[in-house]
Amino acid sequence: ARKRQRLISDLPTSKTTGVFVGLNEIKGQTRSAAPLTSYLAETACVYYRYTIEERWSRWETETYTDSNGDRKTRRVHKSGWSTVEQQEEMQAFELEDDHGRIRILPSGANIEPEKIYHQRCGKGNPLYYGKGPARSIMDSDGIRQFTEYAIPLNDTLYILGDARERSDMVAAEIASSKHAPYFLISTRSEETIVSGKAAKFWGLSLLGAVPPGATLGFIQSQGG
Repeated sequence: ARKRQRLISDLPTSKTTGVFVGLNEIKGQTRSAAPLTSYLAETACVYYRYTIEERWSRWETETYTDSNGDRKTRRVHKSGWSTVEQQEEMQAFELEDDHGRIRILPSGANIEPEKIYHQRCGKGNPLYYGKGPARSIMDSDGIRQFTEYAIPLNDTLYILGDARERSDMVAAEIASSKHAPYFLISTRSEETIVSGKAAKFWGLSLLGAVPPGATLGFIQSQGG
């Protein structure tokens, strides 16, 4: 998290016409002559993924040990959500800034899309079977939850990735590379990404410090 925070903070932003072979940071708007149509929101985009979940509930018999050490059984009510359908689609697209365009091949990237659709409904809603599967899961409550994330057409993106020469013309493109330390396509701003990495670094650092700190306190309390 710390390395990626510093990488994003230190790397200067390049214009689409000024990228060089190797790692680049660029910003711009998504463009596509034949964009995808997202499944749920039916929005023009260059990437989307959706999930359909169905709620279930049931009574189960579980075994437990009481205060006297005796094993007994009891009936408990449990509920949860099961994914009944999910899919992800992406396409090559162009990123445009005030200097020009560059092709982006998103396969293999860490993609951070935005949520464009979320709805929970019952069987009486046309969405339930219109977009969801025809069959229900066992112990279904008849409630489904539809969620979709996407990178819409003309959306503003932050991209950190490896640039190389295209094979079909004299131009650059950004794609996944085993030589690049990170490949990120995000709908978030650079400032938001950096602050998020910093928060993750400090959060994990504090979490990692808890076990040794607790151990040291215990040793000291024992006079060790």
